[in-house]
Amino acid sequence: MLWLAVAASAAARAATSMPRIVHEQGRHALFVDGRPYTVLAAQLHNSSAWPAMLPGVWDDVLALHPNTLEAPVYWEQFEPARGRFDTSHVDALVDGARKHGLRLVILWFGSWKNGQMHYVPEWVKSDPASYPRVQDEHGLPVDDLSTQSASNREADKAAFTALMAHLKRIDGDRHTVIMVQVENEPGTIGAIRDHSPAAERAFRDTVPVGLAKALGKPTGKTWTETFGAEADEQFNAYGIARYIDEVAAAGKAAYPLPMYVNTWLRYKGKHLPGNDYPSGGATWNVLDLWKASAPHIDLIGTDLYSTDYHEFTKVVAQYTRPDNPPWISETGYDAGSAPYLFHVLAKGGIGFSLFGVDNDPDTPERRKATLAHARNFALVDSINEQVAAAAYRGTLRAAVEQRGEPKQAVELANHWHADVSYGAPRWGDAPAELPGTPEATGHVLVVPVGADEYLVTGFDARIEFARDAVDGRHGQLLRVEEGRYVDGQWKTVRWWNGDETDYGLNFTDRPVLLKVRLGSY
Repeated sequence: MLWLAVAASAAARAATSMPRIVHEQGRHALFVDGRPYTVLAAQLHNSSAWPAMLPGVWDDVLALHPNTLEAPVYWEQFEPARGRFDTSHVDALVDGARKHGLRLVILWFGSWKNGQMHYVPEWVKSDPASYPRVQDEHGLPVDDLSTQSASNREADKAAFTALMAHLKRIDGDRHTVIMVQVENEPGTIGAIRDHSPAAERAFRDTVPVGLAKALGKPTGKTWTETFGAEADEQFNAYGIARYIDEVAAAGKAAYPLPMYVNTWLRYKGKHLPGNDYPSGGATWNVLDLWKASAPHIDLIGTDLYSTDYHEFTKVVAQYTRPDNPPWISETGYDAGSAPYLFHVLAKGGIGFSLFGVDNDPDTPERRKATLAHARNFALVDSINEQVAAAAYRGTLRAAVEQRGEPKQAVELANHWHADVSYGAPRWGDAPAELPGTPEATGHVLVVPVGADEYLVTGFDARIEFARDAVDGRHGQLLRVEEGRYVDGQWKTVRWWNGDETDYGLNFTDRPVLLKVRLGSY
C-alpha cells in the first residue's frame, strides 16, 4: 500500500539522517535519527577508555540508565608516531557502546586537556623546536602548545581529521557517535597569554577587522586600545578559538558530526585567568568573542561543578543564548546536582553529562548519587522524544527546589499555572509554613503533549494546577492517568482520583509518570 511505502521511506531517511544541531529562532535541538534527542550521558574517568579497562566500566555506566556514553580518545594513543594512527581504542568504544545500546560522544583529548597539553604525543612533547610552547611573561615555557604556531595547529588538524574519517568509515551509516567534543577545557594555565615573539607581534597588531565588527568595537585599534585591562585574556581567547575552529573545520570536512567545546568555568570569586581557570577558554566574559571566532563549533558546553542553586542557575542563564543552548558537558557525581537536569531541559538544553561514573569506591554518598541520577535518567529517557521536542519548541516547564523557598509557580498555556510546593505531606492540607525537603531534593517536570494535556513527573514535590478566571471560567482536572510509553504508545496503569488528587499530585522518591488532562467550566 502507498502509505506503507511512504512510512517505510520516511523511517529509512530518519535512520540514515546525520546527527545535527539545529538553531531556529533562538531555540535549539540535537537531532538524532531525524528527531530531537535529549542527551543523558555517563562520562568515564580520564584513563578508563583503554580497551583493557572497558569491561570493568559497564556495570557502573548502566546503573545510571544513561542513553549516551562519553569517553575520551587520546591523541598520544591515536597517533603514537607522526602519521601512524592506531584506531583500536576508537573501535573498542564504538563496539562497546553498540553492544550496550548506547549512543556515544567522543571527547578529543588533543592539544588541550584541562588547560594543558598533557595528551599530545611524545613526538610533540619532545620536540619543542618544531612544536613550540606558550611562553609566560618572563619568557619561560608553559605546559601549553602555542596557538601562534602553524605546526602545532596542523598536527592537531591532521590527527583529528584522521579520527573523523575513521568514524565515518566505521559508523557513517549507524550513527552510534552523535557528537564530538573538540579538545577538553581548552585554555592556558600558568600565563594569561602567550608572550612568545610571534605572540608579541600579533598582540601589538590591530584586532582583526571581522572580530572588531562582530563585537561592535572600532576597527584599526590594537588589542590594548580595544579591550583595555582585558586585552591579554581576549587575545588569548581569540588565538585558542581560531585554532580550535580550524581543527573542527578540518574534521567536519571529513565527517560533519556536531561539535562542541567544553568550558572550565569562571566561577563566582574566581577572577585570575591562567590561575583560577584556564585563560582563553570559553568563559562567560569571552563568550561573544568565541561565538564570533569559531563558527564551526556548534555549541559551547559548561563543565558545571556546583550544587548551589544560585550558581548553577546563573551559569545556565549565561550560556542560554539565541546562538547557544544549555549543555551540561560535565557535572559532578553528586546527588545534589540531580534536580538541575530538569532546570536545564526547561531552559531549552540538549542534555546533561555526569562525570567520573566508573570504578570509584562504593560509599553511601556514591550510592545516593547513583540513585538520584539514575531515577532521573530512566524517567526522562522513557519520554525522551516528548521532552526533547518540548524543549526545542520552548514549551517545557520545570521547577527545582531552592533552599528556603518552599513554593514556586510555573506558568502554563491557556490561563493555567501550576503551584509547586516542597515539604507538604503526601495527603492532607499543607501547613501555612512549609519546611521544604531536608536536602532540597524537590523537582518537577511538566511536558505539554496536547491542548491542556501534560505529562507530569517529579520527586519530593506537590503540584497543583490552577486556572486564572480571567474569562469567567474555572479550571478542573478532567483525568489523571499513571502510565508509561511502550513502543511510542501511552499505556495506562491506573487512573488517579479521590485521595490521590484531592490535595494536589504528590510525588515522593518513587518514579511516577502521569498524564494530566485539564478542563474548564
